Amino acid sequence: MRANTDILLESGTNELEVLVFTLGGNRYGVNVAKVREAIRPVPLTPVPESHPSAIGVFQLRDTITTLIDLHTYFNLKSDPPEYDSRRIIVTEFNQIRIAFLVDSVEQIYRVSWESVSPMPSVGTTETPVTGVCTIGESLVLMIDFERIVFDITGHDLFNIAVDQDEKSNLRKKTRILLAEDSSLMRNLITKNISRAGYSNFVAVEDGSLAWKQLQQQAAGELKETFDVVITDIEMPQLDGLALTKRIKETPQLAKMPVIVFSSLVSPDNAKKIEQVKADGQITKPELRHLVNMIDSLMEKVRGNATGQSSAPQREAVLT
Repeated sequence: MRANTDILLESGTNELEVLVFTLGGNRYGVNVAKVREAIRPVPLTPVPESHPSAIGVFQLRDTITTLIDLHTYFNLKSDPPEYDSRRIIVTEFNQIRIAFLVDSVEQIYRVSWESVSPMPSVGTTETPVTGVCTIGESLVLMIDFERIVFDITGHDLFNIAVDQDEKSNLRKKTRILLAEDSSLMRNLITKNISRAGYSNFVAVEDGSLAWKQLQQQAAGELKETFDVVITDIEMPQLDGLALTKRIKETPQLAKMPVIVFSSLVSPDNAKKIEQVKADGQITKPELRHLVNMIDSLMEKVRGNATGQSSAPQREAVLT
């Protein structure tokens, strides 16, 4: 199976396709935009001293790919089926290809992001689940594959070192609205942009919450207005593409810079993100570039406001 995501990312329709799979008798889902294909089990080569759930590597055409056993990662109590009867989901996001071993693959469902609710709070325990999708009369947990990879690698790939003095005045005056459903990524982004001097921000967990605040801004109801929006693509209720499209179609908000910061940013998807008129797009491993992009966009905005610059130009994709 090869995922075709052209329809989903073309116009910001707030829809997604979900590949549903099973583990231990329960149903889980992943956005098809991250899926390359689903295949039958292949011969593996074990890797010494690797994470317990990283059970080996295999070659798929010209690419060596790591296989993560989700049954082991989730520490499920039930015994998994025999390896040869299971299925492998090959994914690609954040510029990496990685595969996940599941019990079975069901089918692909096309749904609205409105049918995906944020994962309810489970106390202090972090869970690799970003949302709960209603498909028919059943609930499907949407798995945070990025968090799983982050947990397994054990590397903080997102820390950055940025000069706080050079643009400190610009950064202090800039108010940021961040829409990101992953608590892990919200914390990483806010920690790093705060360290760089962008300490005036509001972080929300989905696009609908961001849109409510921006509607208030458009109506002149906010005491402190936002200067720039940073948004993920995959989010419950309202995805980042639909959010960006709404911003750019609202006259009072249209000039506000919007940066799409997502694991789905890639050369293939760049034009589709541009169709909703995002001002910049960066893939998540490139967090070190995020501050520089905010600086660049805000300098153009401030320059235009004082008549020191020509019309803003669309920022280049950083991948």
